[in-house]
Amino acid sequence: MKVDIIHPAHYRDDGTLVQSKNWVDRLGAYLPHLGPPLMAALTPDKHEVRLVEEYLEDIDFNSDADVVAISGQIMQLQRCVDISKRFRAAGKKVVLGGYLPSMLPDRVENLFDAIVIGEGDEVWPQILDDIEHNRLKSRYRSTRPPDINNLPVPRYDLIKKDRVVVYPVQATRGCPFTCEYCSIAAVYNGMYRKRPVDQIVRDVQATRSKNINFCDDNLCEDVKFADRLFTALKGAPIRWGTQTTINVARHPALLKKARESGCVLMALGVETFSARNLEDVNKTFHAVDKYAEGFRRIMDAGISPHALIIFGLPDDNAETFKRTVDYLEGLKVPITQFFILTPYPGSPTGDKIWRSGSVFDTNLNHLREPYVVFKPQQLSPAELHDGWWRAVEEFYSLRSIMRRVVFRRKPLNLWVNLATNLYYWSKVKRGIHTVYFGKN
Repeated sequence: MKVDIIHPAHYRDDGTLVQSKNWVDRLGAYLPHLGPPLMAALTPDKHEVRLVEEYLEDIDFNSDADVVAISGQIMQLQRCVDISKRFRAAGKKVVLGGYLPSMLPDRVENLFDAIVIGEGDEVWPQILDDIEHNRLKSRYRSTRPPDINNLPVPRYDLIKKDRVVVYPVQATRGCPFTCEYCSIAAVYNGMYRKRPVDQIVRDVQATRSKNINFCDDNLCEDVKFADRLFTALKGAPIRWGTQTTINVARHPALLKKARESGCVLMALGVETFSARNLEDVNKTFHAVDKYAEGFRRIMDAGISPHALIIFGLPDDNAETFKRTVDYLEGLKVPITQFFILTPYPGSPTGDKIWRSGSVFDTNLNHLREPYVVFKPQQLSPAELHDGWWRAVEEFYSLRSIMRRVVFRRKPLNLWVNLATNLYYWSKVKRGIHTVYFGKN
């Protein structure tokens, strides 16, 4: 059979697709999702596989594929449904996987020929076999956590390469923490597994690239494992980034090894500078009063910290936005991503907000920036939206970029950080949030 694996784009309110096909957006780096190339590698050799990243290219609805597999997120719900309708009308079998069916299975089940709940590594070959033998079921779910000790090399050769690609490599899966706002925690429920170091190194080498994104949710929490990995990567001709918690700053020797192995950035889910907020979302393993020291230790190791901030938590008020930006600027944090609290159905925080009756916008395609879909405790929805966007504009103003990136006592990955900041500045000037491809 011929199999198309699609990662869809999402809609603007006017029905147009958000895509990234113009020359300006090609100046930025592209971080592909791991799911599609990994599923391609898990596809038995007798089948022919193609990958389609709709943010970068149009879907061929005249494709000769027999099976269309879609990897979807909640904000892509309507686009996934529309893709399914068109391909099913043409006689294709359509399978939906990803966070969307894992968190909202009852909402999507009848809109696709089959859905996959949770991790699909071991059920995907079975699905293809069932299609071949005309016995496809409507739902698939692994009966046990898939074995990630012997995963194949993802099909990096199938990734579109019309711009700088930062290749996804997975070292760990899941996260040991259960932060209540987090979709990752909702899907993995605190399950945290590590892959064999030699297989991780194999995948890094298979990319044939210097640019690596360890697409883990929390790479460094198991310090002994991270130490083994960084030791194995030492001297490799790569530069890499990842996501972890600021807890890594407690281990200066590990930071040193990370830098020696090619680490240039760590995205840190600090979320807020309010202890009350951290308590509210079950993130008490973080200590707000240690944040400044943690950022400094990471920067002293030569690694750029990327702060991830959420606005709209219970303790946030009208002063929170400026106070947050001032704090980050004062520390000269080179990159920050600012988000609006999103009440994902299926997460504890999301379910609590929905049950409270404070959700006034029930369009699931709006579960992303720039939308505020609920009434925060101390802010109006408009105050939350406007404060969030002012923070983005202020942090990525030329004045702030010069202060944080250029005029520092000790340069920190100067050209990479400057290029990233200027690219984000150009997006913000066009009204585009830094983590998305297009406006709205």
